[in-house]
Amino acid sequence: MTGDSSTNRNLWITTGVASVPFAILAFNDLSLLKTPYIYYLFAVAVIFNGFLVPFILFKEEPNWLKKTIALGINMIIAVLWIEFTGGIQSIFYPSFFLLPIFAATIYCGMLDALLTAFFGSALTLFFRYNQLGSIKESFGDAAVLVNIIFFFLIAAIVGYIVRVLREQQASTMRITSELETAYHQLSSSHEQLQSYTEIIEKMNKEMEQLAITDELTMLYNYRYFQIALDKELKKNKAGSVSLLMLDVDHFKQFNESNGHLTGNKLLSEVARIVRENVRDTDAVFRYGGEEFAVIFPGIEPLQVMETAEKIRRIIENTTIKTAAGKQVTFTVSEGISHYPGDSRNKSELISHADLALAEAKQGGRNQVRIFAIG
Repeated sequence: MTGDSSTNRNLWITTGVASVPFAILAFNDLSLLKTPYIYYLFAVAVIFNGFLVPFILFKEEPNWLKKTIALGINMIIAVLWIEFTGGIQSIFYPSFFLLPIFAATIYCGMLDALLTAFFGSALTLFFRYNQLGSIKESFGDAAVLVNIIFFFLIAAIVGYIVRVLREQQASTMRITSELETAYHQLSSSHEQLQSYTEIIEKMNKEMEQLAITDELTMLYNYRYFQIALDKELKKNKAGSVSLLMLDVDHFKQFNESNGHLTGNKLLSEVARIVRENVRDTDAVFRYGGEEFAVIFPGIEPLQVMETAEKIRRIIENTTIKTAAGKQVTFTVSEGISHYPGDSRNKSELISHADLALAEAKQGGRNQVRIFAIG
């Protein structure tokens, strides 16, 4: 038996159920019946084919021994059925042998079907010989020979058709399995590709972020300052943008006195203070060296002045520890410009903030100045 065992079990049960109406034909001529043997045989056939074969012998994929038992017993049942319904006078003689032949063809294979056809033919001749007592007359009966030829044709033709169908089914299942495997591999590859794509996108974003970020202070760098200011001025053509420039006072002397490591610590501290004291919508940059910049969209210079003064006071009261353990202080100077109040474009906005910063330094440092026209 080939194919799915549960499917073949169901087919075997269906075949058994379908043969019940055919078995009723046994009572076509009651005078030929051998009772109660026919009833016993019917019960044996039902139990054997309805229970033992599908649920015991064919529960799993059967080996040659189990197939031989199933087909052999069914052949014996066929012989006894013919015998108990009148022998060669029976309505079932010799066509009843077609049932085990069909069973062998469908559930086992062409070779088993031909073997069953051979035994069916031999038993057909045996019945004929047993009735007539002459081998010559047994072989001379055209009807018998036609039935024997018919047995082998059925076994060969149906066996071939079943084999082709099973090969096609096996091929379809193989192709389906290969397609499913290919689909799963493709899905897996797609998921991997998607994962790699996400990793690459993440890396690209990180690289883009690194490209616009100052490594020491983790603020935006000068390169991104130019891009961000262009965007804000374009976005706020009908509004206002203020720019704050902040520079650490006497930073060169601070580095010479306290060392570059302490100078770096100072710059990081300034970056932290500025970032923590502006709005989320404001952008903070390390403009270069010890100079910082803040873009304030949608805000007037006097409001920026208040924020700048707050930052200046916090920094003035902040101390950092040098490598030698000494606590030191520092200050910053700040300059503010405004678009469109005192500047008509980006160049003027930066230039005017620088001029205001320079004025704060010239005025004594540690102070905030707003650029004034004229």
